[in-house]
Amino acid sequence: MTEFRTTPFTLSALHNNESSFQVLIEHSADIITVLDQRGQILYQSPSAHHHLGCDRNPTPQHHHVNLDYLHPDDRERIVRQVHHSEPGMTLTLCPYRVRHANGSWRWMKGTAVNLLDNPNVRGILVQARDVTVEIQAEKRARALEGLSMALASTSTTDQVVQVILLQGLDAMGAIAGGVVRLDDDAQHVNVLGTAGYPERIERPWRRFPLDSPVPAADALRQGHDLFLTREDWHVLYPHLQHAHAPDTGSHAVLTLKSNGQVIGAITLSFREERALSETERQHLRSVAAQCALALERGDLNARLQQQERLYRKLADYSSDVVSVIALDGTTKFISPALTRMVGYTPEERLGHTVFEGIHPEDRDRVLREFGEAVRSPLPRLVSYRFQHKAGHWVWLESTGTNAIHDPDLCGVVINTRDVTSRMEAEEARRTSERRLQLFGEQSDTLIRIFSAGGVCLYVSPAANNMLGYTPEELGTYGVKELLHPEDQPMVEAAWTAHTPIPAHRMRRPDGTYLWVESTLRRVTDETGVLVEVHVATRDVTSRKEAEDALHLQLCRFQHLVNLTAEFAAQEGVEQHIHTALERCLDLTPFRYGFYFPINGDTLIEPLQAGQESGEMLAWVAPLEQVHRTGDIGKALRRHQAYFAGQDQALFTPPEPLPRPVWTSLAVLPVVARGVLRGFMTFGTNERVEIDADTRRLLTSVSEQASRAVERSAHLDELKESREETLRALGLALEYRDYETKGHTDRVVALTEQLGQALGFSGDDLDALRWGAFLHDTGKVAIPDAILLKPGKLDAEEWEVIKRHPGIGYEMLHHIPSLPATTLEVVLYHQERWNGSGYPKGLAGADIPLAARVFAVVDVYDALTSERPYKKAWTHEEAAAQLRKEAGILLDAQVVDTFVQLTTREQFPVQEDPHDPQ
Repeated sequence: MTEFRTTPFTLSALHNNESSFQVLIEHSADIITVLDQRGQILYQSPSAHHHLGCDRNPTPQHHHVNLDYLHPDDRERIVRQVHHSEPGMTLTLCPYRVRHANGSWRWMKGTAVNLLDNPNVRGILVQARDVTVEIQAEKRARALEGLSMALASTSTTDQVVQVILLQGLDAMGAIAGGVVRLDDDAQHVNVLGTAGYPERIERPWRRFPLDSPVPAADALRQGHDLFLTREDWHVLYPHLQHAHAPDTGSHAVLTLKSNGQVIGAITLSFREERALSETERQHLRSVAAQCALALERGDLNARLQQQERLYRKLADYSSDVVSVIALDGTTKFISPALTRMVGYTPEERLGHTVFEGIHPEDRDRVLREFGEAVRSPLPRLVSYRFQHKAGHWVWLESTGTNAIHDPDLCGVVINTRDVTSRMEAEEARRTSERRLQLFGEQSDTLIRIFSAGGVCLYVSPAANNMLGYTPEELGTYGVKELLHPEDQPMVEAAWTAHTPIPAHRMRRPDGTYLWVESTLRRVTDETGVLVEVHVATRDVTSRKEAEDALHLQLCRFQHLVNLTAEFAAQEGVEQHIHTALERCLDLTPFRYGFYFPINGDTLIEPLQAGQESGEMLAWVAPLEQVHRTGDIGKALRRHQAYFAGQDQALFTPPEPLPRPVWTSLAVLPVVARGVLRGFMTFGTNERVEIDADTRRLLTSVSEQASRAVERSAHLDELKESREETLRALGLALEYRDYETKGHTDRVVALTEQLGQALGFSGDDLDALRWGAFLHDTGKVAIPDAILLKPGKLDAEEWEVIKRHPGIGYEMLHHIPSLPATTLEVVLYHQERWNGSGYPKGLAGADIPLAARVFAVVDVYDALTSERPYKKAWTHEEAAAQLRKEAGILLDAQVVDTFVQLTTREQFPVQEDPHDPQ
């Protein structure tokens, strides 16, 4: 065997032009690269220039580092593979990307051999080939497959556009794009959606004319795709340079066609600046073709849905029921109008025989007509009764048409309508005609029949008993001739509107009037033309009198209800009594009234009501005496009402009767908590009869007035009790704290004065005053060691003190009777104008006004009160300090008002009413 000696491989052989290795490498399509341990290129074959646009062989000035040209996402993986490979073993490298000289990335695939331990090499030998075309083809295939699946799942145009923008642009490798569509007029272009374009570029082109000098319009007009490099853009569209983003390279416009007609286009922008290859263009066109098919499918689906909605709405809104019935009578389809007509839903009738629910007396006739409809090409009409789902019967009229040979119907089409009203009207007319004469002869109701022109055709015998006319005499009068003049407009209006005629008056032969009530019935022929008018009239005099009496009672009752409401809205006793006096005069025959308050056994100056009360004031003296003696005195002591008529004496000895004044008299006690508080007296100088209704009314008013007076007294006691309770709580806090004696009363008095000066009144002023009582409620939770500490508090102790407003708020805000203003004083009275206060650090007008008002008073009292750690300041010193803090810690306007208020010459500070000194 012949032996061949081989020359060991050395790195110098790669640089020796005479080396056989060099000859082989120069003719190899693969890129051969030798790297040192740090990744510097020791050698790279000439094929690198062909594939990457340059070689990176080392020069005396520079050693290229191969890792710098690897894609950042691939670098760590490749390095880890190569460095962890065993010496001498061939390692297959996963595909990775290397930067081309033009800035693009090329996909490489190959092997690497770790020869770092080989003394002849001392490097890593990498052999790679360019697989960019294969990788891109594979990516395009996957992207196209994913896009196809996404487009196949769409059903609307909007969904198709979203898929194109989300997945289509990625499948085509574009960084931005849009979908445009020709308008219905074929003269304008609408942008259906875009992605990746800045708003300043996209906004002006959401709709533009087809003749606009822009790429999309040109492609749509010419009917073919456009592929533009950056240079093409600058040459063809110099007026659109502002719309070309700096990071954008080439562009494309792909037309979308349906049935050979251009319907729109996809606009694309790419990052790279290069002309697209024919393979890339074919890929883009295939993607555009799929998008066009999806848009066409979306349009078709939209039209189908529109037609379906149209037909469904026609069926839903139709008043008739449309159904399709099989030859065996099974219901195949029925429209939703069924529910309105007979109560069943279409689902409840599908699959059931159409004859279920038909009245037994009508079923055979309907079956015959259905059989005729199946055999005859002509429609068949039948009327019958059908049982409603609720149980009652309705009249239906159905028209059946043979559609057995229609492949979409394969049955009998039946249109059904509700004719219950018509059938009932016909039956009622027949019944009326049969019974009219019998009713007329035996009923107390007066029946009259008038022609369409108003001529009386018939009068029942009841005319004589009701009105005193014979039927013949009454027949000579028109329907409006015997009406009371005041009732004629009402009757004419009811007659014109075909509505029942309310109670009205008709004249008897003697000229008197009778209250009657009439109903009208219009009788028409089959075409709807008026034939007759039937008028039924009955005597309602007794009912009318009862209604008038009831109305009077209701009127009085309503006044009593209103009186109760007025009492509830009023607080003062005088208001209650004055209201009661006026209401009683409105509802009774009395002309004047008085209320005599009682203090012990003495009458106080009376309240008066009525136009004549001033004149009668001089005549009340006898009543002031008689309330202690006689029958009036006895009734009042028993807390009972007393009534005296014109023939009943009041005094001892008896006075001459009838009395010229107080001719009729009513005396009503006002009692609160079992004690007679006064009495109301009503009188008139005329002869009137005080009936039982009037007595009950006045007694009821007396009882309501008594309850109102008792409630008012109770409210006064509650208010006083609440004030004393709140003051007691404030004093309890004062005695626990280091506050000086009288602090609570002083700040409450000053706060109320300052609040009044600033416009607080009524409930708002009460709430402000209560806040002054309760401002330091939270200090009950502060430990004595901190609260009563004579020296300065440290930071931790001060934080504990600062919690007392919040604690007070949490203790009190659950009490429903405390208004929000009171709670604001408790929570925010330590806030300061500049935001340096606590607990929330509010500033300026964000601090509630009530809290700002109390803060000034609280600071003033603290300055002018002696404490263990300071002497009391004079008023002048405290006022000066308040002015210094105005606008910084305190509200300047409130401070100014307070200083003016407490100036001793204008409004001296009130002394503590509970201080024995």
